[in-house]
Amino acid sequence: MDKAKLSGLLILPALLAAPAAAQEFSFDGMPSVKEIVAQAKAGDAAVAPSAMKTNKAPVKEWTIMVFMNGKNNLSEYVHSDMNEMETVGSTDKINVVTQSARSYQAPASNPGYPGGWNDWDNGPVVPHPGWPNPYWNDMPPMMGRGAATRGVEDWTGVRRYYVTKDTDTAVTGSMMLQDMGKVDMGDWNQLVEFGRWAKANYPARHYMLIVWNHGDGWKTKSPRSALTRGISYDDETGNGITTVQLGQALAGMGGVDIYASDACLMQMAEVIYELKNSAQVMVGSEETEPGAGWDYGAFLSRIKSFGIENVAKAAVEGYTASYAAKGTGVTMAAARSNKAEQLRQLTDQWADLAMKQDKAKLLEALREAKSFGGADSRDLLHFLSVAGTKIPALQAKGAEITAFFNGSMLVKNATNGDAYKNATGIAMYLPSYSFDENYSKLALSKAGKWDEFTKWLLEK
Repeated sequence: MDKAKLSGLLILPALLAAPAAAQEFSFDGMPSVKEIVAQAKAGDAAVAPSAMKTNKAPVKEWTIMVFMNGKNNLSEYVHSDMNEMETVGSTDKINVVTQSARSYQAPASNPGYPGGWNDWDNGPVVPHPGWPNPYWNDMPPMMGRGAATRGVEDWTGVRRYYVTKDTDTAVTGSMMLQDMGKVDMGDWNQLVEFGRWAKANYPARHYMLIVWNHGDGWKTKSPRSALTRGISYDDETGNGITTVQLGQALAGMGGVDIYASDACLMQMAEVIYELKNSAQVMVGSEETEPGAGWDYGAFLSRIKSFGIENVAKAAVEGYTASYAAKGTGVTMAAARSNKAEQLRQLTDQWADLAMKQDKAKLLEALREAKSFGGADSRDLLHFLSVAGTKIPALQAKGAEITAFFNGSMLVKNATNGDAYKNATGIAMYLPSYSFDENYSKLALSKAGKWDEFTKWLLEK
């Protein structure tokens, strides 16, 4: 019997049956079997995860929380990424905890759309919007009916783990703390619950939250099709977490030092602005990520010092280094979210000036600016640069924004491949055809003028 199964059998009855006081344990000092049995007998009712407190866990430098929503066609990557984490594991300075979810069957990505994406049965086999990309060499396994997660570890549902070092990359050896059964990983309240639970049980001086799943920038679910937008799509429930809800979730858990998306297209000004009051630094990719996502061993092994920006840089460098070794083109960046208000003010000034200029030339700049797959997003600084070459009146203000971002907001930007030489670390909504009215729900739209500029630009 492997360690994960044994831990689950020994620990879960105590967790589910014991009162809060009896659940106060830390991984460094696990109770004996006798103590677990005694606690189980003493318990009268299950305790909700948010009520679980601990006074025994030492306060470490960092607790890294990974919300792994594999209840979709990324399910098998939960297993591989957990094993990547275990190559380093938690240490005397760092806790690594996950809420990991898997499902057996990944529904077709867009079954009702003629000629659209379909993971099985009829139509082209494409894992998610934006696929394929000629710069990606490690395509994920194509999904089949009932085959999404069957393999070495044949489990589904939602579990919480404390990640420990393990040299066996075939089997998850970390301690399973809870088997939560069926939980909606597309519900932002579950993200709040996970963050509160992790903070209560694994206190630290600093916290990092990684949301692991598909992502599509700021966008929300389209009412006209099965295409999903935002982040953390749960195919079993049909729910996902919108950008507005993501901001609510971070606020609800009391904020974090670093927020990161192991998901596609999330390094956008709109997302950063939504999180600006709840995270000091945001890490994410402007482009769609390869199916395998982050290399967690490459990330965790690079944490040599514990400053907030040092950890964020380790995430950026680990990601790009792992794909550089494969010859795969990618983007990843870290930016100071708490500088987003100044960026908004500067882009508002630019928008005011731009709406007095030649619209045709601005549309040319939009088409020439570096774009990213599936989210109507383009690199902000590259767009400003191209617009400035076409319209000299915009050069000075564009240069001011670029200097501000690079000098005050950017922590680290890294790319692989010539295709991403113009990816500077921040994307922004710049659609080619029509304005999505859902954009008006965002904090950036309510406070700023980018929506006004975009509508003006696209008016016929």
